[in-house]
Amino acid sequence: MIRPSKEGQIVKFHTALTDENPNQLYVVMEVKENTERPRVNIMPLNTGLTSPPINTVGLNEVEVVEVSTIDLIGSKVTINKSDFSQVEGRVKSVAAEKVLLDLIKGEKGVETNVDLTVVDKEGKEHSGTLFIGKP
Repeated sequence: MIRPSKEGQIVKFHTALTDENPNQLYVVMEVKENTERPRVNIMPLNTGLTSPPINTVGLNEVEVVEVSTIDLIGSKVTINKSDFSQVEGRVKSVAAEKVLLDLIKGEKGVETNVDLTVVDKEGKEHSGTLFIGKP
């Protein structure tokens, strides 16, 4: 079990309660380790709510999980390239089928550690990391 250690990690409860969905994913909003009772603030993903609630739970109650990237194939996305430019295109391939997703909030959006290859409008391939936001 990998304990969350920073904002942006994707977690789930390692032992869900009987009335909870054991596959529900959450994004870590804040980690409070330097307290008597280490806690983490988490927000549920894919709820359909405009403003999902942020819950505070014990740090040992959740674990970092791998997220499937296969569903991205064929999607129109923006990537950050190694030369710091951005390209929009359709995902041709993913470097790994599952990743321990890290989300890093930047000035114009959220940067990730998801390595992709996309094809732009002209048919040219580009590699980089998934970017969520406005290019």
